[in-house]
Amino acid sequence: MEHTKHIWRAAILLVTVLVVLVVGRHFVIPKSFGEMGYYRYDALFEYMGKEMRHGSPNACADCHDEIAAAKASGKHAPVKCEVCHDTLATHVKDGEKYADMRINRSYELCAYCHQKLVGRPALVAQVDLLEHLELSPGQPIPAEACVQCHDAGMIHHPE
Repeated sequence: MEHTKHIWRAAILLVTVLVVLVVGRHFVIPKSFGEMGYYRYDALFEYMGKEMRHGSPNACADCHDEIAAAKASGKHAPVKCEVCHDTLATHVKDGEKYADMRINRSYELCAYCHQKLVGRPALVAQVDLLEHLELSPGQPIPAEACVQCHDAGMIHHPE
């Protein structure tokens, strides 16, 4: 029995850890977890109570019908307005404009779809940023490099 003390100590430690994990799990996992699937069911009601931030796909067209019509006939038609612009809740509240719409004019946003990548479909216009901007390797790309030449009208309805 003297030679098996270390085995008994390891076994007692293992059993203690398992008991702590099983009992601790009871206190950590919420009661509604697993009621309707592998998630916390009460989270649905919490999310439903939050203020809506994003608008419907046609929400912008209610006030900006000319821009929406130009965009609908352009190459950026499938791109939702809130990809480049901020969420609707930062611009409109209760159907009334209360603040100017923020716009992401960074080259990173344009490059997200238009940076030249081998795996990207050819139907999306691809640009090698350094070559297009005539920059040398290591030279930083200006923050608003794309919108210096491509204006918003062009972006909504490119030729």
